[in-house]
Amino acid sequence: MTFFRHPQLPHLFSLVVAVLTAICLWYVVSVRERLEAQVEVSIDYFGIPPGLVVTDGLISKVVVRLRGPEILLRSVTQQRLVRAVNIASIKKGVTVVPLSSDTMGPSFRAFEIVDIQPTRIVINADNLTERSVPLRPILNSPLRNGALTVGNVSVTPASVLLRGPERVVSAISSLPLTIMLDPQATGDTVSKNIVLDTPSLVTAVPSSVQVRYTITSGRTVLLRQCKVNLFTENSQLYDISPTVITVLVEVPEALSKNTSYLGQLDVNVVPPSIEPGQKAKADLRFRLPAGMTLLNPPAEQVMIVRKNINPMAGNVDADEHSAGGGE
Repeated sequence: MTFFRHPQLPHLFSLVVAVLTAICLWYVVSVRERLEAQVEVSIDYFGIPPGLVVTDGLISKVVVRLRGPEILLRSVTQQRLVRAVNIASIKKGVTVVPLSSDTMGPSFRAFEIVDIQPTRIVINADNLTERSVPLRPILNSPLRNGALTVGNVSVTPASVLLRGPERVVSAISSLPLTIMLDPQATGDTVSKNIVLDTPSLVTAVPSSVQVRYTITSGRTVLLRQCKVNLFTENSQLYDISPTVITVLVEVPEALSKNTSYLGQLDVNVVPPSIEPGQKAKADLRFRLPAGMTLLNPPAEQVMIVRKNINPMAGNVDADEHSAGGGE
């Protein structure tokens, strides 16, 4: 029996290949282009009109949903996207700047912008104004009221130029200047540079001033007996020597008889890592209340001994226990 090869089979094979190729191209062009991605776009502003200051509304970024080819979407999501927005047209009060596909710039023209959130920028602006105001010193102390007396307070310069939104600057008649007193500087003239604290969007010229003052209240020297505290959860495991030390301190005169204030002087020690029966020296730690100065600590170290504790005998010295058993 004789078989004949059909003359149209090669043409049919070519047709099938062409159809499959067309389907693949349709998938690449039509289906893959419909993929979407969400990206964050940082906003940079330029063109603020002279004489105006923006008080609110300058958002730092927007979220854009894009549709386009997968390869392009993958590349754009790996970049840091920035959009410059011109706000030269804003005026005093509220100005609305819409955001759309036309305002997002040429870098997004290869995509279809599905959504932008937010869809607009609401900008508040005010006139930029200047005003000279005096400084108002406010004395602040880490000690209770009346413990320190101060004289010869001076601030240079005595007034500063404020620059900022008209609504804010016009409401400021004086600028408070907080001066934190040094309770250990009794009798000395203290000079320090203080950076001015101004409301938001308001700058001061100069930005810092020179402050001078003298604490006129006196100081006195006292001897204090202090118990040395073990700073550990298992203090019963250790012996310490000495247990009490005498320290020489200097304090403000107004607090020299204040037991609550003097009681804040604390001396403690952290036991070193030693085995039972061993001993070692440890450094003293002093915690002083504000305004107190330690003049001459009598000792910088104490001796720490770790006890031999027999857990079966209930806090009985192991050596004594074994000695009693030998008898």
